[in-house]
Amino acid sequence: MISVGQAAAQPPATSVWTGLQIPVDFNNKWQWHNDAGYRTSGLSLSSYQYLFRTGARFFLSKETSAAAGVAFFLTRAGTEKADAGFGGEFRVWQELNHNTSAGKRFILQNRVRAEERWFDAVYNRPAYYAFRFRYRISGTVKLSEKWSAQLADEYMQQAVDGKFSFNQNRVTGTVFCQLAPGLSMQYGYMWILRPAVPQHVVMLTFQKNISLNGNNSIK
Repeated sequence: MISVGQAAAQPPATSVWTGLQIPVDFNNKWQWHNDAGYRTSGLSLSSYQYLFRTGARFFLSKETSAAAGVAFFLTRAGTEKADAGFGGEFRVWQELNHNTSAGKRFILQNRVRAEERWFDAVYNRPAYYAFRFRYRISGTVKLSEKWSAQLADEYMQQAVDGKFSFNQNRVTGTVFCQLAPGLSMQYGYMWILRPAVPQHVVMLTFQKNISLNGNNSIK
């Protein structure tokens, strides 16, 4: 019998995460969430992971939203075997967000997310299922009409084979630049604490907002 905990490959110690986010507003209550990403092995172009996440978001108020959807991941099975290939993961996710404003320049966000994760079998482990709970808190300050900065912390706990234990913790510092109306860029650094080895991540994400009704305000 193969132990999932022992057989699962560790992620690289350093990585570059690039992403594209395209939220689509149908009206002032409903939004179609879309994001895709490419993650490298080390500070290079060598691929470690591909992902696509999609879902629907409903705004309960201007401050609070609920969302749910699915996601697809392809992750390199291991670094010790050159032809290891990639293993697939299918996710179902649900989340709740709440924003609290303090003045005109500061926003505090709390996010709770649950994930049901199904992993395909690969050469060094069998297929398995995991449930993961995530809690993220972030503070964003508006520096100017064009620039913003954010500091965030996210804690994750995961259940596998009846054992619910610490999965990882992410500390992130990000700057946001408004390139044009509806188009922004995010650049930052993330430190991930894992049970076995920490990871350093450089992040670069572009976001394009699309409004189908010409009104982005949320009631």
